[in-house]
Amino acid sequence: MALIRWARAWAPAVTSAALFLLPIPLGFAAVAALIAGDLNRLALAGGALACIWGAGLLALRGLAGEARYFLGERPDPPAIPLKLLSAGLTALGVAVAAVAGGHTASGALVFAVLGGLGHVSLYGRDLRPPRIQVAIVDGVDAAAVTLQLKHAYGRLRGIDAAAHGITTPEFRERLARITGIGRSILCAIERDPADAARARRFLHLYLDSAERVTTEYARTHSQVRHQPLDQNFRQLLVGMERTFAEQQRALVERNLLSLDVDIEVLNARLTHEGPG
Repeated sequence: MALIRWARAWAPAVTSAALFLLPIPLGFAAVAALIAGDLNRLALAGGALACIWGAGLLALRGLAGEARYFLGERPDPPAIPLKLLSAGLTALGVAVAAVAGGHTASGALVFAVLGGLGHVSLYGRDLRPPRIQVAIVDGVDAAAVTLQLKHAYGRLRGIDAAAHGITTPEFRERLARITGIGRSILCAIERDPADAARARRFLHLYLDSAERVTTEYARTHSQVRHQPLDQNFRQLLVGMERTFAEQQRALVERNLLSLDVDIEVLNARLTHEGPG
């Protein structure tokens, strides 16, 4: 199931192969134009091929970045709109190919529009993450808190991605509740970034361990079904859900002294025992 989770995230990137395979006939056209000494057609076919292959490289980079973002391996998707640039290169390449094939300028324009629209329908728009809007509070470094929250949101995305590879409905439901509470906690920190200092153990230690254990269980679960393993993971999920809820409540009550101890205990269990 871990492989399935990875494959689902990376499947869109694989589709970028179409931009490398479909224009191969342009390469044959370029060779034929070279043999015939038709330099004008050679330049057009070669240019169209270069544009579409360049679009493929940009699409691959953009989709790969988004896959890593969905898996929680990077805090943000690509900042540069790589898929939009790729769509522009695809449209240009299709237009140049149309001219190389003898079409008029108006016909090439129609092909360019169709090529650009087809690209967008296949690969979609560039992903933009939800904006993290940290309130300005005296004495709090908003940039540092934003970075912490990006890391924390990435850990929650990693848990969500791992949950897709778990076949037990109860576990998926528990994990959905856990990440839902987690996002509520992070939203609360956005509203009052002073909470980031009070929730430092939760943000830096607990979420990392929770993601690691969930991912490890999803990988192990896909290889063998083992009742003690499932029961131990169930107990860990119960503890995780309780700790997330207590963290949320403690932020509201502004009292995290006793909760820090609870987080340390459960984090130690997550770190040293895992699901096995």
